[in-house]
Amino acid sequence: MTHPSPRRHRELVLMPSLGAYPGPNGELFLTRKYLEGANEYAKSWPGPVTSLVALRTTPTSDMDHVDAREGEWATSLELRPTRTEALGERLKHSALVFPFLSPSEAKTYALCKAAGVPIVFGSEYSPRTEMQIIDSECRNPLRRLRRKIWTIQAERTRLRMLKEAAGLQCSGTPCFDHYRNHNPNTLLFFDNRVRQSDVISPEVLEAKLAQRTSNVPLRLVFGGRLIAMKGVLDLPLVAAELRRLNVAFKLDIYGTGTLQTALEQLIGRLDLRDHVFMKGVMDFREGWIPMLKRDADLFVCCHPQGDPSSTYPEVMSCGVPIAGYANEAFEGIVRESGCGWVTPMKQPRLLAAKIAELDANREAIAAAARRGREFALVNAFEPTFERRTNHLVAISRLPGDIRQA
Repeated sequence: MTHPSPRRHRELVLMPSLGAYPGPNGELFLTRKYLEGANEYAKSWPGPVTSLVALRTTPTSDMDHVDAREGEWATSLELRPTRTEALGERLKHSALVFPFLSPSEAKTYALCKAAGVPIVFGSEYSPRTEMQIIDSECRNPLRRLRRKIWTIQAERTRLRMLKEAAGLQCSGTPCFDHYRNHNPNTLLFFDNRVRQSDVISPEVLEAKLAQRTSNVPLRLVFGGRLIAMKGVLDLPLVAAELRRLNVAFKLDIYGTGTLQTALEQLIGRLDLRDHVFMKGVMDFREGWIPMLKRDADLFVCCHPQGDPSSTYPEVMSCGVPIAGYANEAFEGIVRESGCGWVTPMKQPRLLAAKIAELDANREAIAAAARRGREFALVNAFEPTFERRTNHLVAISRLPGDIRQA
């Protein structure tokens, strides 16, 4: 009879919702964002950290895929067993298992419960946000109804699992507010990739703000996937209204996605090519972050749903406040940070009116930028993952002397 390695008893098993897809030469692609997060867990977790990932046939719509088997990662990567018995055998000696809060993990939950392994779930979306995403993506009414019925049924399963789960970690305020009363060990965090060293310094921020008087055009920016759930087709409508209000501005749009062509066509149809510029995809750390620090005054957010986008704290870290629609995630982070302005949902003219008001009051933008920087510093990448790891350690089945160290 074989016995598990003593290290296995200290193992944190991550089970991400996103899958890996194989390349033609044996590569295994995952997002850099996920791999860096898994790597950060390993810095505070007192034992091995392993990611069990499923295979998928196509990449996700994210823009930062890398070969997970290359680079200096402090964690292990394994393909997730497909057979129930094999999965149960793989998990039963772990110190803690950390999957996504999904009905598809009901089997994982049952296996961990039977083996006495603590399970902590991760969550990003409240049911309300899920319904909003369905509305933004699905035009077919029958298909939309089916997806909403599935979401209602899925929520029942999630609540059953949460009742006896060891804990829950919530990205953003919507799912935290929704689930906090269903599990006593619920943690709120704001997901982002900006490290403390990359948060804009007070000196650089003040120098930037000093140059942004009312005499210079307002520099607006959007960055992210160009898809329906990000509301990108409202961006030209905001710009057209700003032009009608005689606001001097330019709007730079970064990213790619299924709506890129439609967005370009709308910009042309509204004759906005002198005001709105498509900038494509930019490297996050070497391009996006330095550009925000240097060339952006205000982020324009037309998200029609409460996705807890990492964009919110990331742009704040660069001294860039946000003006956006009143989705529940944006409302929550503005409440926590004081960095932003909330306008009615799906009303581009009202969002443009708020931006015009801010254009005439640059000190309001400056004050929000300073508040956003302070919020981002507390919620930067390293302290966020340290809090998350400490939360997992405290409710794991690691030996008591290790949990209390």
